Amino acid sequence: MKFCTHCGNQLQPDVRFCASCGAPTGIATMNFGDMAEKNQTNSDVNPSVPGIIGDVRLPNTQRRIVNLWYIITLIFLVGVFVPSWFEIDGMDGGFAISFLCGFLVMVGLIVIVIYRARAKQMDKILSGEGKMAYWQYTQEEWYRFVIADFEEERVMKRNLFFIVAGISVIVGIVMAFIVEEPIIILIIIASLIVLISIPAYLLPRHRFKKLKNSRAEALITENGLIVGKMFHTWIGMGARLDRVAMNTEAEPKMVEFTYSMPARHGRQTEVARVPVPQGKFDEAVAIVNHFNNRQV
Repeated sequence: MKFCTHCGNQLQPDVRFCASCGAPTGIATMNFGDMAEKNQTNSDVNPSVPGIIGDVRLPNTQRRIVNLWYIITLIFLVGVFVPSWFEIDGMDGGFAISFLCGFLVMVGLIVIVIYRARAKQMDKILSGEGKMAYWQYTQEEWYRFVIADFEEERVMKRNLFFIVAGISVIVGIVMAFIVEEPIIILIIIASLIVLISIPAYLLPRHRFKKLKNSRAEALITENGLIVGKMFHTWIGMGARLDRVAMNTEAEPKMVEFTYSMPARHGRQTEVARVPVPQGKFDEAVAIVNHFNNRQV
């Protein structure tokens, strides 16, 4: 899949001119390997000091999460033994406290395993492994990106909410005609809709706040990327990169990385958006072409 470096329009194979703007397509087929070699030669990454990009030290945010969950899990582990230490009778809540804390310890261990793997992958990315581009932005470029990303994410989560809520309503109506007490089913369905509306509302706003308070920078590598404080990887734990595309309708233009990972009900899809800074459109097109050619 090729894109015109002048207008961003998708090009048909073996065409000499863009059908949208008429620009010659010679530079649209630029070889990313040459660009990657140049980037490695003039790299902004200091391979001897992981996390150093140019004059900026990027923290491993995943390792911070791991350290936090070590503390939380230890607290829950202590909670398992609280009833025996304070001689709380099992029938008076002691069993419940131990069981709940034990369950949370298992949850904490699972979270630690997952984020330890992500932290190791982020260490590799911060060391410069597979580096393709490191972009910095003006405050104006970054602000426009944060607003555009929020709108995209809000619409996506809203549409997903309507789909799930619609299915829930249909199932609830069918069940209401089958069971003897339909009011209970209707209450359950209404509660479910309220429950799923909370993340649909909060997640885009959390992402907006996180990006807004981030440094205006992005690091793109073969196996993942860092956009501000957002870390995305499609390596390990069953994750895979599904699609890389140029969004020329957005303002600013963005490279969109769509990847997925296993979840309880099929695969969970995430979209990582990377704004294209002024003067980097050719490089962005080459990156998109590289990933698409790699997946063929």
